[in-house]
Amino acid sequence: MVFYFLGRIAWVCGVALLIPFFTSAAYNDEATFSFGLSIFCCILIGGAGWKVGYMEEGLMTVREGIAITGLAWLMTPFCGMLPYTLGEHLSFVDGLFESVSGFTGFGASVISAPELLPESVLLWRSLTQWLGGLGIVVFFITLLPKAGQNVVHMYEAESVGPTEDRMRPRLKEMTAALVSIYIALTVMAAVLFSICGMHAFDAVNHALTTIGTGGFSTHSESIAYFDSIAIEMAVTFCILVAGVSFALYYRVYVRGWSALSENTEFKAYIVIFLVGTVLLWLVLWRDGIYGLWESLRYAAFQTAAISTTGFASADFDRWPTFAKCLLLFLMMVGGCAGSTAAGLKVTRAVLLLRMTAAHIWHRMHPRMVVSVRMNGEVVPSGVLLRVGLFFFVYLFFIVFASALIMLDGVPMFDAIGMSVSAVSTVGPAFGVVGPTETYAPFSPFVKSVLCCITLLGRLEFFTLLVMLRPDFWREHRGW
Repeated sequence: MVFYFLGRIAWVCGVALLIPFFTSAAYNDEATFSFGLSIFCCILIGGAGWKVGYMEEGLMTVREGIAITGLAWLMTPFCGMLPYTLGEHLSFVDGLFESVSGFTGFGASVISAPELLPESVLLWRSLTQWLGGLGIVVFFITLLPKAGQNVVHMYEAESVGPTEDRMRPRLKEMTAALVSIYIALTVMAAVLFSICGMHAFDAVNHALTTIGTGGFSTHSESIAYFDSIAIEMAVTFCILVAGVSFALYYRVYVRGWSALSENTEFKAYIVIFLVGTVLLWLVLWRDGIYGLWESLRYAAFQTAAISTTGFASADFDRWPTFAKCLLLFLMMVGGCAGSTAAGLKVTRAVLLLRMTAAHIWHRMHPRMVVSVRMNGEVVPSGVLLRVGLFFFVYLFFIVFASALIMLDGVPMFDAIGMSVSAVSTVGPAFGVVGPTETYAPFSPFVKSVLCCITLLGRLEFFTLLVMLRPDFWREHRGW
């Protein structure tokens, strides 16, 4: 069954590659052959899976769901790297790094001058972030609904957030609604960027990477290339929109705008953005980095971008230390659960704060039953336990990855910034990987470490970690 689904997902990758293939043919660039060969490879992989595998309705368990999702996220970057390597644009390691960075929304790049790449390769680069933002499995379920109802195990293995947030009772209807919202937001962003002055090709690419909260740009200077307040405001708005739970958008559609005011996570998300913007604004203005209104301009954009997407409108590595520490904190928090953003998630940050407050209150009043609430409802103790466990694992892998990166001679603060950025899939960090730098100079070892922790962070660790247990692969089914 695992081979069966992996083969189908490889075919989905081949279908996605048709978009840059026809783009290459339209632009008559040199990448047409490499895309055609990449599609052929995906067809072969899919055919092998279809030949070896089989599907029986009702047979999928949690174990198969985890295996298919985890292996799909390991296989898809290899399919995505084919146009880079077959077209001789990047080496094997760099191509894999760029592909992993794309599908996970990491946004870190080894390409120092994307303007020199063919338009079709740039489009594929942006498209990987758009596909990976919502999730490979979500698109798979939407495109191939006859896979059976038990694909819910695959969806749950890929979904992010501390609690399940189903919009509709049927999985097929839910994923179709998600994809519809996703496409609508992407079209909105592309139109808005075009109105604000972007070229059509740039507008489409930046819409894909903004709504996918990835951060790839068609220019090495990122959003700073355009030097436009209107474009920066439009990108800031779209970044904030992409960082909100898509399930919440559906509830707004069904119940009206009151759903926003009743959602604790959304209100906390907006508060974090406003507080972060004001703090950065005051620091940049006080230290004379920019003028009063320029400070507000760059503070608002970078607060939104560093939380989820990784775009840059200025070289924030030259900002004061407090500003960089604040940006590091925003990297860790990320966006809302159920959005395309990664990171700790605003829901978990709120729950951790309320758990701490509840524990302090309980120490003062030992006989009192203290509960933690979200959206007006009591949060079960099992959810709180998972939040605390996730926070520990999140910090552990940041420290662990930082130590591995420092083995290669990277300074400590830079290594920590790289680790936080990779686990939270943000992209740029500080120092040697600031907003004006790329990851090209690093060794294959560092790039491999970043690829691993980025995949772990995108799938929130446990989907891949459970696959490391020997008993997961044994024949006995105790799942």
